Amino acid sequence: MNRPLKSILALSFCVTSACLAQEIQPGVHAGLNLPVGDLGSAVDHRFGLLVGGHVGLYYGNGHELRPRLDYTNYQGGWTPDGDTFSRNTISSWQAGCDYLFYTETRPLGLYLTMGLGYQWWNVSPEHGPSHSTSGLSMAAGAGYRINRSFSVEARFTTGQFQETNGQANAFQALASMRF
Repeated sequence: MNRPLKSILALSFCVTSACLAQEIQPGVHAGLNLPVGDLGSAVDHRFGLLVGGHVGLYYGNGHELRPRLDYTNYQGGWTPDGDTFSRNTISSWQAGCDYLFYTETRPLGLYLTMGLGYQWWNVSPEHGPSHSTSGLSMAAGAGYRINRSFSVEARFTTGQFQETNGQANAFQALASMRF
């Protein structure tokens, strides 16, 4: 399949999906990332900040899709770079979509979530050239929607921030507000 046809099919799916939703709520979210594994080592296990926007498409009976766009930034610690030390700054953009299942079959209370996304990473050491990579990412977690506007969520995300030895695992704690 050629690229324009794939784009048209994806856009058609998104429009059709939005038309079938019983409720559409745009929102914003922000939180902290705790990097683990390769990503944690690259930024000296310092917290990262995440901000983003999303649209909740609620279909009834506890089912929701949540397309989202996220920006994450890690200001890393000092890491050895030959005979000197270098500070890594790592950032990513992510476009993704999460599936949410509310255990009370209405958009309130406890929910479980899992999602797929595509991330664009930029690794910028203090000394030396920066490099970029992109690839698929996955997320899974649980949250609690307090009311129509506010929710809190914890999830685990994984992706690839470098082509070799670059697994981007992180635990996230998020708060979101819908309009």
